[in-house]
Amino acid sequence: MSHPFAVLLAAFFFGVSATPVFAQSQTAEVPARAQLAEATTQPVRRQETTAEFARVVEQVDEFAEEYGAESVLLVVDLDNTLLAMNQDLGSDQWFTWQEALQNSDQAHPELVASDFGGLLEIQGILFALSRMHPPEPGLPDLVEDLVTRKITTVVLTSRGKEFRDAAERELKRNKYNISPSTLEIHEKRGVFSPYSAEHPGKHGLSAEIIDDLGSPRRVTYSEGIYMTAGQHKGYMLKTLLARSTRASANQPFAHFKAIVFVDDHQKHVDRMQEAFAGDSIDLATFRYSREDGNVEKFNKSTKHHVIRDWDLLNGFIKTVLVK
Repeated sequence: MSHPFAVLLAAFFFGVSATPVFAQSQTAEVPARAQLAEATTQPVRRQETTAEFARVVEQVDEFAEEYGAESVLLVVDLDNTLLAMNQDLGSDQWFTWQEALQNSDQAHPELVASDFGGLLEIQGILFALSRMHPPEPGLPDLVEDLVTRKITTVVLTSRGKEFRDAAERELKRNKYNISPSTLEIHEKRGVFSPYSAEHPGKHGLSAEIIDDLGSPRRVTYSEGIYMTAGQHKGYMLKTLLARSTRASANQPFAHFKAIVFVDDHQKHVDRMQEAFAGDSIDLATFRYSREDGNVEKFNKSTKHHVIRDWDLLNGFIKTVLVK
């Protein structure tokens, strides 16, 4: 097998309940019981860690059996969940490492860029050149089955809008296709602000939450892929649901009665639970751990291999492409 970095370099060179029916004498009692049950029933809140996406499918099936497929929303992360890099350079764990170095020491000799903007620029180059694969064999087939069954599906990623083309290319190449069952919103394809301090509540967030979040970064949503530019995933999902063509003041979550959320990062799982903590919608969150072994291996490594690979690629860019 060829070294993944060699493939990357070559790529650069060649192109860049139903209420039970009782006897008639009990009919007057049924509405009272139903109202009491509705008043005392608490929304489902589940948190799990799994390395098997089949467990996510089981949870979707459980909600679909109770509410119907059309009332269930599946929200899935992209990096290290639906797709993982074929090499460490440019991977989610590589970016996390580089970001941590910048936060601790902007003069660190192992940094590939002197500021965050430069790091994003380099990440964009690596996304453009690299190929990705599903962390779990058969994962695209599992997702396709859910889409075929009309489970509305959203890919919710922390990537910014500038990385959309690379994301769409690799999802398509790995045979993910969620377009037949995506969430429809009022905004057309393009860039928009997820919320506005001048109009609190218009897009699903209170003035207090907006004040805590601060000024928004612009996002995009198209073909079921929501690029949120590193912002709070729970509140970003709320703003998206508020834009649904089926949302209203009385139905802020459109027609959905349950959400299943999957992400490899615990902080995003926690934020999703935080965002919907006071809402009357069922929520099951999964921290997807399939790539944990690769992440741990990278974190414990000397990082010499990614430093070498970047030096080779950067040297090629400077000597061959930049004149």
